[in-house]
Amino acid sequence: MKHQSTLLFLGVCALLTAGCVKEPNSNRTPSGPDDYFDFKIDQQVALSVDYGFPNKDYAVLFELYDQDPMTENAAGESVKRDIEPIYRATTNGSGKFSADIQALSSLSKVWLYSDYPGTLSPVELEIEDNRITYSQKAYVAQLRTKGTRAVTGNKHTYPDGWLTLGDWDQYGTPDYLEPERTMPSAGTLYDINEVFVKRNDMRKLKERYPEFFADGLSSDLRIVKPTKVYLVFINSTAAWRNTVGYYTYPTGQEPQSAAELQRVLVFPDASPFVKKIGATTARGALAGGDRVQLKYWDGEKFNDEFPAGVSIGWWLEGMGFNANTGNIAIQNKGQFSRFSTDHLNTDGERRTIALLDPQSQKIVAIGFEDNLDLRYNDATFYLEVEEDGAIDGNIPELPDDGNGPSDEENYVKTDGFLMFEDLWPYAGDYDMNDVMIKYSSKVYKHILNNSVYRIETEYTPCHNGGKIQSGFGVQLTNLAPDAVHKVTATGAIPSQYMQGQPLEPEQKHPTVLLFDDIQPVLDNKISVTFELNDVIESTVTPPFNPFIFVESDKIRGKEVHLVKHMPTDKADPSLFGTGHDGSKPSQNLYYVLAKNDTQYPFALNMPFLENIPIPDEGVKIDYSYPKFRSWVESDGKTNKDWYLYPAKK
Repeated sequence: MKHQSTLLFLGVCALLTAGCVKEPNSNRTPSGPDDYFDFKIDQQVALSVDYGFPNKDYAVLFELYDQDPMTENAAGESVKRDIEPIYRATTNGSGKFSADIQALSSLSKVWLYSDYPGTLSPVELEIEDNRITYSQKAYVAQLRTKGTRAVTGNKHTYPDGWLTLGDWDQYGTPDYLEPERTMPSAGTLYDINEVFVKRNDMRKLKERYPEFFADGLSSDLRIVKPTKVYLVFINSTAAWRNTVGYYTYPTGQEPQSAAELQRVLVFPDASPFVKKIGATTARGALAGGDRVQLKYWDGEKFNDEFPAGVSIGWWLEGMGFNANTGNIAIQNKGQFSRFSTDHLNTDGERRTIALLDPQSQKIVAIGFEDNLDLRYNDATFYLEVEEDGAIDGNIPELPDDGNGPSDEENYVKTDGFLMFEDLWPYAGDYDMNDVMIKYSSKVYKHILNNSVYRIETEYTPCHNGGKIQSGFGVQLTNLAPDAVHKVTATGAIPSQYMQGQPLEPEQKHPTVLLFDDIQPVLDNKISVTFELNDVIESTVTPPFNPFIFVESDKIRGKEVHLVKHMPTDKADPSLFGTGHDGSKPSQNLYYVLAKNDTQYPFALNMPFLENIPIPDEGVKIDYSYPKFRSWVESDGKTNKDWYLYPAKK
């Protein structure tokens, strides 16, 4: 069966140029399996992540992306794009994770992302020597050595009448930060994350928690016992560079205008180190856990303790920090000045939400709203008071709604295309269009140890350019049958060779045949779920071991697999090493071409691409994808992204 649909002109080009174009060829004499090119589009990468949460029992979900996952919405807020990560996992309770993972060979950098408090996101990381390494402590230390210290009185300006707790560098990082970053208990962090930080719920906070906005509640903090007070930065999603500080007044004597306030500046730029501004990523000032001891201004001097009988209010100056000069100014005559004392705001809106942690009674989560979306995560902090019973309860409680990552969140999704030649063990025309199947796999992992407990894969047969009837199956080659306790397939046409069983009988490894003939299932979605008994992630990497079995209306044993992939126990061993096949079963080498033959695969795994061109019959893949040849001849060292450059029409 032949299709002349998309690249017909290439067939003409091939006929005209075949005599003068060099075929991909290997003149070497292979001495072992390693001398044969494997046609793999991915690389094994040693991933090491250390967020640095010692003794917190605080596991966080993180993701890796092949592009910056953040963008700016119409309101100027930093929002996450709707794209799938290339990898996802959960750290242990100390914020650490390490494993070997698979990533496209064409990738040279990734973006590390997590929306859990205390993590910087996104962080751009290089892939060097097949390694991705991230230590947040080292990352922060390196950034802070790049700042140049300036004396505020000489170099930086801020509005008359304000007070500062010290100086800051050109990026807005205060020089009065506490020596060590700190975070509260894991339970409190999960609760704060649920209310303020997570970006998967775009509703206004009042829609989610109307009780926070009840009459009589306040975000100002009433001190009823002398205590030291600390303010700790958590995160910011704002595109603006906001300045944050506090003011005090005798409890019960609320200021009636902003002009009455004695503002004390805490964070010149309340922005995380990694900050999205429009289409660019800029340097911010802070890392989650950066902590400042607040001081009480008695009218003449700063004191370490706040006395009983005073209230602390909070303020945010929208766009207050100038990243070019390090200076601070009030913008638009105070139009973007926000206060926790509601009636001081020009629009009368509640611009700050403070929530008391009911467990400790010493921690208050604080979220600011700088403009329009009213999600109160433009600047997120928590306040820590030193003395028990030092604050009263005239603020809402922090809901116990937060949870750590769940097993259902902890999965890796892989999309791709499988392309097969059906004339094996003889050389075909290498158009790679005889059987084409799109797949989308989700590998689900337990959060405690990242062991795999379920695999869900959807296969969509999308093209059949061959004349021979072909079936399709997949094997989990690295597992024993007892590693699978349940298999469910929907949309498949039961294979006669399965004998009515969930797994194909007489196989040493779990094997499922999804159909015996591709024609009746073209464009159908076929779903297969393997329920597993907690296996190591590296043993079940998509696309696993997929294969077609050719002449399936007559025989079962004529299997075609990806290069260097093992046949199943049902494959006919007499076919290996015949025709153009160079398999050497004694060396566990299968589905390679005989030495000195032109270097093409019998089957190929490609990443998923929108609108992938289907090669026309008789047009070799290196004509359909002109960079394929140099990729093969370089043993995969050059043109690693060859699949992004199909031939132009």
